[in-house]
Amino acid sequence: MCKKLYVLVPFLFACSQALPQDRAEDNLAAIAELDRARALLEESEAELGRYSQELIEPIEQLVNRLMALNQFEDADTMLDRAVQITRINNGLHTPAQLNLIRKRIDNFANRGDWDEAREQMEYLFNYYLRVPILLNETLLNDFSSLADQHIRGATADTEIEQGRHLSRVYQLNWAMISTARKLYGDKSPELVPYLYRQVQLLYTFKKGRDDGGRARTNANFYYTLDGRTFGWPRITTKNRFYQQGLQLLAEIRDIYDEHDESDSERLAMSALYIGDWFMLFDHADLAVESYESVYSSLLGSGLSQSRINAFFSVPRTLPLQRFYASVDAALEELDFIGESELAASEDEVSISHALSLHEWSEDYPTLSSPTGVLGPSSDERDVARFSFELLSENEPTFMYSNRFRQSVGIPVEVEMISGFRGMLAGDEIALDRFDQLRFRPKLVDGEVVRSRNTLVYSIRGDAES
Repeated sequence: MCKKLYVLVPFLFACSQALPQDRAEDNLAAIAELDRARALLEESEAELGRYSQELIEPIEQLVNRLMALNQFEDADTMLDRAVQITRINNGLHTPAQLNLIRKRIDNFANRGDWDEAREQMEYLFNYYLRVPILLNETLLNDFSSLADQHIRGATADTEIEQGRHLSRVYQLNWAMISTARKLYGDKSPELVPYLYRQVQLLYTFKKGRDDGGRARTNANFYYTLDGRTFGWPRITTKNRFYQQGLQLLAEIRDIYDEHDESDSERLAMSALYIGDWFMLFDHADLAVESYESVYSSLLGSGLSQSRINAFFSVPRTLPLQRFYASVDAALEELDFIGESELAASEDEVSISHALSLHEWSEDYPTLSSPTGVLGPSSDERDVARFSFELLSENEPTFMYSNRFRQSVGIPVEVEMISGFRGMLAGDEIALDRFDQLRFRPKLVDGEVVRSRNTLVYSIRGDAES
């Protein structure tokens, strides 16, 4: 061990000499900012005393500098002090400390101390259970922030704890839905993002059961019988996820159905996501019927045929991470347009667009992050490019009724254009994973058509399985 360390030191030293000049300057600037933050805190403390509430702001500035330099232990010492100052001035359980506790959770997670992170997470969760809370948008943001931290723990914490993190996300999502109902009303469109967030999580649970291995521990749905605990069978949990997701998507549709005719486009878009849900659970026949019906409904809403064709001209990797209530919103944010110009005329529009999938983690292959945050930075991820086809019709199988040998949403004729660099046996593994992918197919004039597509597949660069 000592010999290995001795050999590595010159190599690390050589690498440090090879750092780009701008990175070295950035480090020096960060250290200088840290020194200024320390000096500001010392000046404030001398003027205000050790327990003044006004010290919180300079302490947080210092913590931000420490965290940026990965000095996590010092950062937590300062955060713990800030929490104590807040409790001395405001009381033991008050909202003033919540932001500091969330920052402590991030700090513990950054240094990989998930035992401490979970303890702080549980404090926050129990705080919301026992302390009277004002119903407002701040509360929704608090629930969302805590849920996002649990989502991070669902892949970074120990295997036995990962399922508990997702269970907490499930509870927090329902808390957000309940809070949004009270704030906005049962039929308010502002409720939609919270309903769709839970739909995404249900599919995450479903993938955990499908993929097996470590990910299976992330789908901890249990029931009790005669004092003993049993896990739901896979087919039972899959059906439960499917039905509950369908109910949530139907609720979104009903919300837009309650409004006047000006919401006909939103009503069609909600039906589109129901079609996507059918595709994700391999009900390809129902999905095709939904897509064709949605096309007609969008035409009836007043959109031009060229614009609707542009919207459906590129398949989409499912599930989408956000709910788009209009074609314009989807075209803008999903970057369907690329370099082409989409005019309001009836002219046919040619769209060129490469699909992408940023894999969330090894535990959830073929699934994007539920929060949309990639996690590892782009230079820590390995990228491959694939070409594949989507069929124009479902191909029935003679072995089972209501089953298909190949469907319009499952990739076929997959070819690797360029492979992964750092992933051992990555090419073979990625090709196998393509069978798990599901797509919204291409439509032209309301009919599903065969299409050849390109997908940029991004994974953690250090993944080996």
